[in-house]
Amino acid sequence: MRDMSRLGRAPLATLLVVGLGLWIATLLAPLAGVTPAHAKPWPMKVSQNGERLNSDAIKHTLYTLKDEYVEKVNYNALLKSAADGVQVYLKEKKIKFKELEKFPRGTSADANLLEFQDLLSRIQSANRGKVQDQKLIYYALKGLMFGLKDPYSIAMEAREYRKLKESMSGGNFGGVGIYIELDKAHKNQLVVVEPIEDTPGAKAGLKPGDWILSIDGESTNGISLDVAAQHIRGPVGSTVRLRIQRKGSAARDYVLTRQLIHVKSASGKMLPNQVGYIRLRFFGEDTGDEVERALTLLERNGAKALILDVRNNGGGYIKAAQEVCNLFLPSGQTIVSVVNYRKHTNETHRAYGSNHTRLPMIVLINAFSASASEITAGALRDTKAATLVGTKSFGKGSVQTLHEMQDGGALKFTIAHYLTPSGRDINKIGIKPDVEVKMEPKDVGGAKDIQLQRAQAILRQRLAGNPR
Repeated sequence: MRDMSRLGRAPLATLLVVGLGLWIATLLAPLAGVTPAHAKPWPMKVSQNGERLNSDAIKHTLYTLKDEYVEKVNYNALLKSAADGVQVYLKEKKIKFKELEKFPRGTSADANLLEFQDLLSRIQSANRGKVQDQKLIYYALKGLMFGLKDPYSIAMEAREYRKLKESMSGGNFGGVGIYIELDKAHKNQLVVVEPIEDTPGAKAGLKPGDWILSIDGESTNGISLDVAAQHIRGPVGSTVRLRIQRKGSAARDYVLTRQLIHVKSASGKMLPNQVGYIRLRFFGEDTGDEVERALTLLERNGAKALILDVRNNGGGYIKAAQEVCNLFLPSGQTIVSVVNYRKHTNETHRAYGSNHTRLPMIVLINAFSASASEITAGALRDTKAATLVGTKSFGKGSVQTLHEMQDGGALKFTIAHYLTPSGRDINKIGIKPDVEVKMEPKDVGGAKDIQLQRAQAILRQRLAGNPR
């Protein structure tokens, strides 16, 4: 169960990404795509001045979730969780409001909604100058979304949503340049997946597999990825102190000075024996174009086989995954199906084809390959376009969408699951590779990268006429 006390540290995002160059294992549908086309009670266009939210935001959120959330929602349970969120805020302000402790008193959802809106109004009236109205509403919204018990469904304030959008464009933001995840094998301890070259994290000597025990002296026990990213990211030139525990070593503090981070989602290079290599770090707005440019250059340089590396890639936009798959699949081939079991919908996305030569290909995956990475790996494996090498993937098979709010904030919540071309739902299961090669994620890209070495060996055999 997630720690309710952490609601105060407004979660950054989503979907998939956060502003440090740390990418979260989450998947977003494009804003116009798998999102249902029917009219929504939530206003989707942000006003030029950014209108402030009021208690009607609670009602609009409930209506939106009722219409679009992947599962049936319980209004009363969500309202109770919204009240818990408000209690967190009031506790921070050292304010007691006993009436809130008794909420809800009845079973009628409509009556409870009216009562909750009235309680919010009374809290505001009784504590002028002590509480910020906008903060109060957002704590209620964050509590409400927390009640879904879905780590991928959150409410973001305007500044958080802006950072999310910056991140998905590759961003130019203040950070330390590390990818993070929650280590499922060690009680969801926050862990460094990989530092980005030539960034403060890499220069300080942080390594994949390092556990982050605290951020600026505050324990990371029970922290979410979104909140961790928010606290590690900050203004360029400012510092952040990370307490790091490395296997076999005593914990020590690293004080890092944040710098401007720009993350390119894809890059390519030639390996020996005419093997091309493309590394995908995340699936953002420009990933499709970046992969195509890398692929074109590799083809010009004589690549006869290809390695597509999505290890330690936490995902991104579903549209970006489709664009990548399209480069390697024939027109009409199914890439992914987006399904909502509650609403009995199934939307199939197909390739429209490209002019690129079909090369023998291997996709590298590991336990930190998630969401859009799994869509890509699943599609290319199911359609026989590629062989998967590495270890089982993360298992994030759900799809989120974004609803912008009047003040510039946003809701992110789950609307569907996706299926690979063979009809598999990999949520909480993951994808097993065709060739399993166990290796520590920290060794990706290094001298001990035996997964990459195995992939090269397989392709050498195939180019020599041995299909094995």
